[in-house]
Amino acid sequence: MKAMSVQMSDLPLAENLTYRIGKIKADRFWIQTPDGRMLQIDTDTKRVLERLAAHQEIQSISDELGVEAEDISNFLEMLGLAPAMGFILVDETKGERARRDLSDHEGERRNQFLIPWIERRWFMGGMGLAIVLSIIGVFQFIVHAPLIFVGSIKDLWLVAGCLTISVIIHEIGHLLTMPRNRNISISVQWSGPIPLLSIICNEAWKLSKWQRIRINLAGFVADLLVAGIGAAIGLLVEEATPWIWTFLFAHIIRMIFALWPFLPGDGYWMLVDLFDQPNLWANATSQLKRLKMSWLSLYALGRIVFLGLIWLLYAYVIFMWTNALTGRTWAEVLFFFLHPVPLLITLNLLYMLIAFGMKSGKFLKKSVRKIKLIT
Repeated sequence: MKAMSVQMSDLPLAENLTYRIGKIKADRFWIQTPDGRMLQIDTDTKRVLERLAAHQEIQSISDELGVEAEDISNFLEMLGLAPAMGFILVDETKGERARRDLSDHEGERRNQFLIPWIERRWFMGGMGLAIVLSIIGVFQFIVHAPLIFVGSIKDLWLVAGCLTISVIIHEIGHLLTMPRNRNISISVQWSGPIPLLSIICNEAWKLSKWQRIRINLAGFVADLLVAGIGAAIGLLVEEATPWIWTFLFAHIIRMIFALWPFLPGDGYWMLVDLFDQPNLWANATSQLKRLKMSWLSLYALGRIVFLGLIWLLYAYVIFMWTNALTGRTWAEVLFFFLHPVPLLITLNLLYMLIAFGMKSGKFLKKSVRKIKLIT
């Protein structure tokens, strides 16, 4: 089988494939794909993209810029392009589109976010005061309220419902600090056995570093406010202490996990924006594979070790539950799985097993197809 070379200039231009590029800072740019996805690239990648849009061959670009041809091909794949496919590149860093006068810019800023007054001093001051009062309230509750947890199934499900509402409020916190845009979606991703709910707004890449960090912190701020409200209820209504303690215990653990940088949540994106590393995990694993000593490789190692420990803990819990339920009656097993934590963990395990089976099936089909092509 011979390799076939195709000149990009000989191919018809795909008019529907329009990519837009804009400036974030001196050496950082955003690129928006036709399907609405946003990526962040550096100056060198921008040069590659401009030459690809001008129908220059991959090998020629590689020789001219000193970039590996394989890296260029991988970049094209990330953009959803075949190596010899034409496309349109609209560079919004040039021309009148990138130069707005001050009055237009200020008008746009006022309407840029879902909360129009989010950057007003009075709003930021009010949020700061609310955060301080919430922290004081939680501290007061922890110090003065007796440590009592609920134990009945009914009470546990009530707390689980409140925790579900707190997760929704967390995501709403992110949403309210995002730009006004229709390309906002919700996704569920897994980090080891832990499911993570995320609201995705690709337009956020067009914002400044501080504005992106504000989006990352918004969920944590919402969590603090919810914790403060819960603590206030516990201080005012003494009979609610067991429910509030149970709620706050689980809620605070979830807050820590949300900001934990070894999970692909808010803490990870804080590192991405603080250190201008849009491909943090990919760069970190690449440096670890090359045994290059840097904070990125140490981050990759720490994340791998942490996720390994999470998987071990998860496996240990499943093992202990299996042993504890062995020999029990069906009624006892059913009663056990009526509790929120065992039920949710079991459903999570079943989901992962089904997803793993489907992924393995697709991999086997792909492997069989490749073998048939070779033979």
